[in-house]
Amino acid sequence: MDIMKGLYAAVLTSMLVLSGCLHEQTEAGMINRYSADDADGSATIGTSDTLIRLQMSGDDSLSWTSTNIRLSVDDAIYGCSLGGADECQISQQGGDDGNVWEPGEYIFLSESGTDICNDIGCRVDISVTYKDNTVSGDSSIIVN
Repeated sequence: MDIMKGLYAAVLTSMLVLSGCLHEQTEAGMINRYSADDADGSATIGTSDTLIRLQMSGDDSLSWTSTNIRLSVDDAIYGCSLGGADECQISQQGGDDGNVWEPGEYIFLSESGTDICNDIGCRVDISVTYKDNTVSGDSSIIVN
C-alpha cells in the first residue's frame, strides 16, 4: 500500500510540474511573433541612422517594462530602449498606447549616439524577450 501511495504522489507531482511548463509556454506574449525589415535608410558612419523596422503580430500587447530588445553586430551587443538611454532607441509608430507594443504596431530601431551599423550590407542579429521568454521572430536582418 505504501508503494501505491508513493507512486501516486510521484505521478501527481509530475502532472503539476508539466502543467507549470505548459502554463509558461502560453503566457502572454509567447503566442506573438515579430517580423523585421530594413528601415529603408542607408547605413552610414553616423550615429543616428534608423536601422530596422519591427512589426508585432499576435493577440497580446507587450508591456515595455517587461520587453527587452537587443541587437548584436559581430561581437558587440547593444541594448534598445524607448527613451534613448541605450545605444539603440525604440520609436513607436501606429499604436494607441505608448506603454506597450501592440499587435500590428510598427516600431523603429535607431542608433542613439553609437555607430551600430556603418556599412551597407551590415548583418544585425535581433533578440526580443518578454518576461525573460524569447519572442519568436526574425533573428537577423541585413541593413543596407
